[in-house]
Amino acid sequence: MKRITLRAPRRAHGSVCQLCQFSKSFPRRHRTLHTTSISTPPRLNILLYPNATHATPQRRNFGPAFGLQNGIARRFASGVPNTGVHGDPEAMLQEVLKEFKTITSSPRVPSDEAVGQFLQRCSELVKIALSNNYKATLPPTPQGDNNATSSLLDLDVENGRNGNTISAVQTTPKKSTKTPSKKSSLQTKTAIKISSMLNDFLRDPKIFISPDVLRQYTLMQAQLMEAEHFPEIFSLYATKPIPNDNGSTITYHKPNPKTVKNAIPQELANIALDTAIEKKNLPLCLAIIDESFCKPAYYRSKIFRKAALPLAGLATAPTAAYAAASYISTLQTAMEPNTALWVSFSGILAYIGFTASIGMVAITTANDQMMRVVWIPGMPLRQRWLREEERAAMDKVAVAWGFKDPRRIGEEEGEEWESLREFIGMRGMILDKTDLMEGME
Repeated sequence: MKRITLRAPRRAHGSVCQLCQFSKSFPRRHRTLHTTSISTPPRLNILLYPNATHATPQRRNFGPAFGLQNGIARRFASGVPNTGVHGDPEAMLQEVLKEFKTITSSPRVPSDEAVGQFLQRCSELVKIALSNNYKATLPPTPQGDNNATSSLLDLDVENGRNGNTISAVQTTPKKSTKTPSKKSSLQTKTAIKISSMLNDFLRDPKIFISPDVLRQYTLMQAQLMEAEHFPEIFSLYATKPIPNDNGSTITYHKPNPKTVKNAIPQELANIALDTAIEKKNLPLCLAIIDESFCKPAYYRSKIFRKAALPLAGLATAPTAAYAAASYISTLQTAMEPNTALWVSFSGILAYIGFTASIGMVAITTANDQMMRVVWIPGMPLRQRWLREEERAAMDKVAVAWGFKDPRRIGEEEGEEWESLREFIGMRGMILDKTDLMEGME
């Protein structure tokens, strides 16, 4: 006897296009996947789980979980930028600007902790704004576009079974062509806002520019490639009146710009100079050198850091020499102890003085580190030693503005180059001295 296969009649579709057929307005019927789990005898369940509540086993439905639309939704949901405050540079910028207005508009002097926390937030914002993962907050896409996109992707999958696959990956380059320019413009605007805010923050009379504040400011501006205000801030670091909060009123007292603590650190000055060189701004480079390496505070700081210990050793050398001579005079019998004492003392002092003089001359006359800028003949040795960082900075600027090819050194010309040569000559230096050039020894 033949079996007759019964099939359910298909529902007739109206005259609609394929896009409307697969849109969300006509929900699709998902096939329900039924699975049967291995059943456990009731008695065994009672023994293993006496406190468990046994319910009637039900069939699990995996249909909606593995639907095509859900998979596509999960696929595109992973690319949505995080709109949280800590991941959105625009929201973080607004919060930082709000905190900036709160600090500057307050009638009291902010504490060092508050200033440090504010600069730390600015540093985090700078890192996020300049990172490669910077994502701008875009307006939300209308719901109708999402439906059309999902419908087109459904058509892509359905048509792929018939060999008419339309690759969605081909549209990716068209979307990414405008991303770099938009990203760079947004980053530039954010960098300009942060840089201007930092400059106004340090100009505020109530803000005390400590060494840590100056360091954070220099590093952030170097990351933002905004070096135009380095000379102004370096000058404020040494000359800005120090605020003092007395409770009801704020008093200011003028600092001494020549003290050691008001010297610009060499590391920060080099960072600022490198940033100005990358910007190809010659007047800015010379201004940074003037405000950092050419100040009396920097000379005193260098003497304190590098010459204090040798000078202390020279000061204690006579006492140490006398003690050593007294001990040596007791070890001989050829001369009287008093005569041997003074002979030994004179010999030890002569050895120390001669060796120290030779070492000082060797240090101050060394020119192996010089490339294109050297001292003019007759420059005192103490000036050479004190102003070595200034000469090195001028040398760095000359190398950056001149030809990189060693065979063309000395052939530079132009208004900027001539002004640089004249500026270096006014400082007691020579640019491209012929006697020290390669092949002219």
